[in-house]
Amino acid sequence: MKRCFAKIANPASSARLAARFAGIAGITASFIACSNINDSWEVKGGGFLKYSINDGEEITQELGRDDVEIPYIRNRHHYLQIRIPMERSERKDQMSIMVSDPKLGLNNVVSDYTWIQVQGTPKAFITGKDNYITIDQKDNTKWTATLNLHFTDCRHGMCDESLPPILFKGRLHYWIAEEDQ
Repeated sequence: MKRCFAKIANPASSARLAARFAGIAGITASFIACSNINDSWEVKGGGFLKYSINDGEEITQELGRDDVEIPYIRNRHHYLQIRIPMERSERKDQMSIMVSDPKLGLNNVVSDYTWIQVQGTPKAFITGKDNYITIDQKDNTKWTATLNLHFTDCRHGMCDESLPPILFKGRLHYWIAEEDQ
């Protein structure tokens, strides 16, 4: 018994024991702190769209469960639609992007339902021919896609087709709610 107590009382042993305990406590705390990150998307549905306008700064917009319509999930639709309401955007951007009968790989957008408003300007509709959405994952839990779209420039209070189009590049990550899977 005296030998055990002597080992614990030894300052070097006490320091090693304290360091081990602090290390284990730190690792445990970091696991607990990070355990809930994005859990709500995976359970409740939703995700985010990271995008840039004319290769400017990257903007991250969170998407709620109802901001993305996945075909045949809670509906009878055959299209994918992404909507961002202006009141939820810090920049006051608003958009609607639609793909009919989405498939893995390259998809065309539905021009009548694809538009953007940049910082509260008038609606700018799709223009040109180099507009596509590449879907690289679509299953009953998660959809991911890369967006490459061109819109008429309406940033000066009116749409001007003589200006170069606005380039919209983005990356979509959307988790389907557990109850919809």
